[in-house]
Amino acid sequence: MAVFSRTMAAPPASSAAVMRRLALLVALPLLLLGAVHLFSQQYGTAMPPQVLRLAEARLLPGDAFDPAQVRGALLDPAAPAPAASAPVSRPLEPTTTPTPMPATAPTTPSVSLAPGHVVALPVQIHDTDAPGPLWFALDFRLEAPARVPYWLVIQHRPAATVYLDGQLIATSGPGVGYVSEDEDDLAQRGLLLAGRRLQVSIPPALLPAGDHRLSLRLARPGFEGAGLSAPLLGPAAQIRALQEGRRFWQVARVTTALAGLVIGTFMLMVWLALRQEWLYGVTGVFCLCTALLLSPYLLNGALFPAPWWRVALDVADVLSKALLLFLVARLSGLAAGWAERMAAAYLGLGIVIDGAAAVLGWSWTDFHHPWPWWALGSRLAVLAAAAALAARAALASGRRAHLAGACAVALSAWVWLYVSAFALVMSRQMSVVDINVIGHAVLIAIAGVALQRRFVGSLREEALARVRLQQALDERTRELQDRWEDLQDSERQRSAAQERERLLQEMHDGLGSQLVTARLCAERGVPSSSMVSQLDDCIREMRLTVDALAVTDGDLTLLLANLRHRMAPRLHDAGLDLDWQLSDVPLLPTLRGTGGRELIRIVQEALSNVIHHAGATRVRFATRVDEARGQVLLSIVDNGRGLAADLRHGNGLRGMRRRAERIQADIEWRVPEEAPLEGGTELLLRLPLRVTP
Repeated sequence: MAVFSRTMAAPPASSAAVMRRLALLVALPLLLLGAVHLFSQQYGTAMPPQVLRLAEARLLPGDAFDPAQVRGALLDPAAPAPAASAPVSRPLEPTTTPTPMPATAPTTPSVSLAPGHVVALPVQIHDTDAPGPLWFALDFRLEAPARVPYWLVIQHRPAATVYLDGQLIATSGPGVGYVSEDEDDLAQRGLLLAGRRLQVSIPPALLPAGDHRLSLRLARPGFEGAGLSAPLLGPAAQIRALQEGRRFWQVARVTTALAGLVIGTFMLMVWLALRQEWLYGVTGVFCLCTALLLSPYLLNGALFPAPWWRVALDVADVLSKALLLFLVARLSGLAAGWAERMAAAYLGLGIVIDGAAAVLGWSWTDFHHPWPWWALGSRLAVLAAAAALAARAALASGRRAHLAGACAVALSAWVWLYVSAFALVMSRQMSVVDINVIGHAVLIAIAGVALQRRFVGSLREEALARVRLQQALDERTRELQDRWEDLQDSERQRSAAQERERLLQEMHDGLGSQLVTARLCAERGVPSSSMVSQLDDCIREMRLTVDALAVTDGDLTLLLANLRHRMAPRLHDAGLDLDWQLSDVPLLPTLRGTGGRELIRIVQEALSNVIHHAGATRVRFATRVDEARGQVLLSIVDNGRGLAADLRHGNGLRGMRRRAERIQADIEWRVPEEAPLEGGTELLLRLPLRVTP
């Protein structure tokens, strides 16, 4: 089913190739059906001619341990032959429908336990119906004496004791060390919830030709009740072959039903987790319906009272056929809207008609009634449409997976037709009901293969998507790396250009002006001592410029100490006393790198103004930390003339302000607040403790 692809991208095939595929699609399912038929004959469940199935038993009075004390437990040779109504053995008849229909009677019918009453086997007896042990008599007749050992096979619950013509041949008990008194131990027998299987080998000497009686005693039922199957009696080889066939088909049914249950439940859980994957839910319902159709072979009785168990089975049969056609139409990749409409129409009509037939108890084999013709004809039409659509998809694509899916659908249809024809239409001419499990098994197998292919395909797509994503990520990373390198190169070039501009500005404002002054002095013929002083100023300016070019780690105290060392001779020559009141301050991020150069130039310009314009005799440097505002305060105070009333910001002051902005600092000129200085000017520089982006 779901192994079909959604797309048919295969190239057109030649007519010869198409004919070969068509021949394969027709011949292979038929060959497989023939192989299944031969296999079913090898492991058949039809009753061999020499095997007797004792289908009726007579209830006997009494609860003694010895059958001699129970009237009717022993066969009286002088008694007349059993009447026509007496229990006689009869061969097991095959099931009459491909999907067994439940009996209309309850699964545990009320059984009359009056002595002499004849009950049909198998029988289930409630614990409240049997206050004591039960005796059963089962009569059978052998036309010829036994030549080989016979086997007697009985399913029973609870403990049983078996006599043949009054002779004890077998006994069973609930455990090791069993004695007859244990039959009445309800606590111990309450553990026997499942039935026991008793297999007894009977020597030929005990089975001469003529009438025989099996006397069977069941212990008093516990809360689990009592149960007795129809005993099987026949040559050991035939019983063994019959058991092997039943065991094989039972294992096949159990395996198929469990596989359908597991696969269907898993697909439904996937659909509940991923609602967009609704095809998983449809396939899951199909698998669960198929498992439900096999449940009558596995259960001891109906799950629901009549007629609702048959209603559930018939509706599940209709639903599985409709979903099969829908899934093939949906997943074939062909434009098959007609098939989906056909599946929907069949589902609507089938649920109503087949549900009513189940409620009314219409028979599958009564072809005088129109319902069996509708039931078989509608199912045949749906299966034929599904097989034809699957074959068309396989011919169009030519892929092996599509060919396998088409063969599976065709084989399932052929098996259904084979079983229905021989078991229903031809009145049970052959025992073929067991092979219907093959039709269910191939569809569940295809659903499992589809799940595996879909899951593996999803994993492969996920792995491929991860590879593609990783490749795209690597490519994007390379692009970003290239852009980052270009940006870094551009930033280095811009920084280098700014650095050159600043250096030129520094050289022009500092060393350049000093050299111009020295040149003017030389032209005017000033004394050599003045020329030496001018050249010393040039050297100091050059050293300050070199110091300013150094990269710092943000240590304000170290920067000011270097500046003091360079400026001390000049301040001394100008007659200025230096008052140094620096406190410990943390490293400042804004002074790292080239930020220290900006600070040095600000302080240098401030000292130059004090020397040339303030007329001061004292300069004080002080630092402190303002934790509340997150700042470090640098104060430079002189005792000169003070601020002019019409103070105008020239190039020097504007340059200082621009440098302060570059290091995110605030600069202010004001009247000093500290005593005992009188007059003078204070330059207050506020440096941030943290750099803001």
